[in-house]
Amino acid sequence: MKGKKLLSIGTSIAVALTMVLVAASPAQANKWKPSGTITLVVPYGAGGSTDIIGRLLAKKLESLLRVPVVIENVAGGNGAVGAQRVFNAKPDGQTLAMLSGSIQTIIPLTTAIGFDPLRMSYIGSTHESVAARFVSKKSGLKTIEDVIAAGKERFLIDVTSGGYGLPDLGTALLSKRVGGIKYRPLATSGGAESVLRLLSGDADMGQNSASTTVAHIKTGDLIPVLIESESWPLLEEMGIPKSVDRYRYAISNPSAVVGPPNLPATIRLALQKAIQTALEDPAVKTDMEKTQELIRYKSGPQARAIAVRAQNAYAPVLRSVGRAIRK
Repeated sequence: MKGKKLLSIGTSIAVALTMVLVAASPAQANKWKPSGTITLVVPYGAGGSTDIIGRLLAKKLESLLRVPVVIENVAGGNGAVGAQRVFNAKPDGQTLAMLSGSIQTIIPLTTAIGFDPLRMSYIGSTHESVAARFVSKKSGLKTIEDVIAAGKERFLIDVTSGGYGLPDLGTALLSKRVGGIKYRPLATSGGAESVLRLLSGDADMGQNSASTTVAHIKTGDLIPVLIESESWPLLEEMGIPKSVDRYRYAISNPSAVVGPPNLPATIRLALQKAIQTALEDPAVKTDMEKTQELIRYKSGPQARAIAVRAQNAYAPVLRSVGRAIRK
């Protein structure tokens, strides 16, 4: 469309994927061994996509590192509370976090959280979450056109993961692109609770990822009406429209496993190597693929570069929907 710029965050950060992999040498990776239980903080409630992927990773890391790897759910602020817990931890490799895109990219730009997640030690990543807008069967809405029409007439309850994250930005962009819809956010502890709120009728719509929704899509209790990530193969096969095609925006939700700032290189590289080895295991691959998230290993430097590029790309987008950017 001449004169109209296509907004695609995923495209703007794709250059990062061409970076040369900074891999750990065998000598560096073998210099450190964990001294005891590793805590992997998931900064959302149990049952969401980050939690599910984190638990699959933790199970394999236990056998590779020969110590228990325990998931600790620390919900709040769309990832901010749990991330800060790890930011303030001792940089010894025993306390890590599994961060999704909101806390890496959106929240630091709009909210005073008291720390910078990009200063954390990036170890590696497992996946990028797909995203779509859902309504429940109970709502009586069936298509994105139904959602837009309803939002012109009344306030819709839009379920989110708390704070101002990627689901909120998706709703704001949709509203802007269609000339405005009425809605109010309903904050939750994460993706799993968001789904429950939709299913119970507490909310009219919400953006979510694959891990928490696929089972309900199959039963028909959750109805996908718009793909909001660059792609989601399952929903594309179902004929669900894409926001990038209809409304000129797409949401990118990169993950990252991180540690506290100043994590020594020997520890970071050993953990990075363990994550890579875990994702190359055939059984882990099979389990990860069942989540239908986009399973993509990235080294620590690559994961951080993707987050930086995404944050830089989101800044003007946030301004476009009226969000003030923190200096």
